[in-house]
Amino acid sequence: MNQLTQHKWFYGICAAFIAVQSIAVWADWLWMPALPLVFLFGLLVFFKLDLVLLLLCFLVPLSINFDNIGFGLGISLPAEPLLMLILPLALFKFLIDGQYDRSIFKHPITVVILLQLVWTFITTLTSEVPLASVKFLVSKLWFVVAFYFLGIPLFKKFTNIHLYIGLYTLALLLVIGYVLKEHSAYHFSQKYSYTITMPFYVSHGVYAAAIAFVLPILCCYVFLPAVFKHNTPLYIAIAAILVIYCIALFFSYTRAAWLSIILAIAAMVPILLKIRFNTILVLVFTLAGLVFTFQDELLYVLSKNNQDSSKDYFEHFRSASNIKTDASNMERLNRWSCAIDMFVERPFVGFGPGTYSFVYGPFQLSRNRTIISTDYGDGGNAHSEYLQPLCETGLIGALLMLLLVYTGLSTAFRLYYTAQDPKVKYTSLGILLGMLTYFVHGVMNNYSETDKIAILFWGFFAMITAIDLYHKQKSPNESDTY
Repeated sequence: MNQLTQHKWFYGICAAFIAVQSIAVWADWLWMPALPLVFLFGLLVFFKLDLVLLLLCFLVPLSINFDNIGFGLGISLPAEPLLMLILPLALFKFLIDGQYDRSIFKHPITVVILLQLVWTFITTLTSEVPLASVKFLVSKLWFVVAFYFLGIPLFKKFTNIHLYIGLYTLALLLVIGYVLKEHSAYHFSQKYSYTITMPFYVSHGVYAAAIAFVLPILCCYVFLPAVFKHNTPLYIAIAAILVIYCIALFFSYTRAAWLSIILAIAAMVPILLKIRFNTILVLVFTLAGLVFTFQDELLYVLSKNNQDSSKDYFEHFRSASNIKTDASNMERLNRWSCAIDMFVERPFVGFGPGTYSFVYGPFQLSRNRTIISTDYGDGGNAHSEYLQPLCETGLIGALLMLLLVYTGLSTAFRLYYTAQDPKVKYTSLGILLGMLTYFVHGVMNNYSETDKIAILFWGFFAMITAIDLYHKQKSPNESDTY
């Protein structure tokens, strides 16, 4: 194509663009100016998908939440619109070029995730609130596709695992700086900790869960310098970030996150002793059995704890076991009781994914209600990653969730025990402990449906799958690139 022809094409395209935009302004089509950006984003998905995913990893923590944009729907901007675009564009891309690694679909973690999606679709068809279930299914699809199925090819290049974590960590650091600055104006009062994370994180619980998620890998970087071999300025920067993260977690006043870190530290004992994962699991179930057997005696002891949430940190942590007067704990028990009663009424298919907040009201017993109870579906969910699928998708949905946790942790344990390269080994350890913090946190809260946690939840599963498929038997320097 000669220079004259190039000029003709250039001026022709410019004239067409100006004409289309002029018509849009005249017709009051306010969405039209965004089309070139959508087109550019589509090109990036097709030709630089790795950059899009890494950019998204930085944008998610900084995205702003809007509770109601109409029809009772909320949105996180700009992250969720980008996720909506990635889902169809990425599927179209892989259908055209056919280059997606099919061995991914044979991995045990992937098999469980696919079964989860299929069962979510089935229970959507029988849902009590179909619109809520469809919304839940679609949002879960774009989370799983973007952060898991697209994450695995991204993590085929080993350095992208640390880049992904680093970008999220850096963006969250900016949020932490904002939160600590705002919180300091109130002398780090517990009262203001519950809402001070807005508009970036919808609650202090989500914020603390995200911090706890990445703390273990930061500890690996700082306490294993010979393995990760960061240069001195970078090492000092990471150590400083670790300190800031610990301060932020401390001032989040989130007891579940504090407990998850304590249990992750405790888990280091059997891990370093290389005790088999199934043996640890037997011990955990034995302990759970003892708790169930002596539940009446335990509840009696807990009922003697009158310590409410407090600005004294030790007393605040101790209040986690107060089920007599602490409104937060009592309401959590109320939500759990509703979830169990809902499961009893519909044990097979549940009430439908994403429906708990709309249908749990009538299941509240008067003796369980608290000063913060509500009947209007505006008070959150079941406060459990395990009980929510039980009541929304039935026994099969809950078992699939437990199977996903088991498969992810058992794979991560195996990688830590068998990986040949130290960097792969201790990266697996950091990911394992990060996942463990959330699985512990998930007993008391449910945040995987939010983009802030979903990017870590599904991303860490993708990392474990990628390491298992591509990196466990070789040095990161020998691994395939994206």
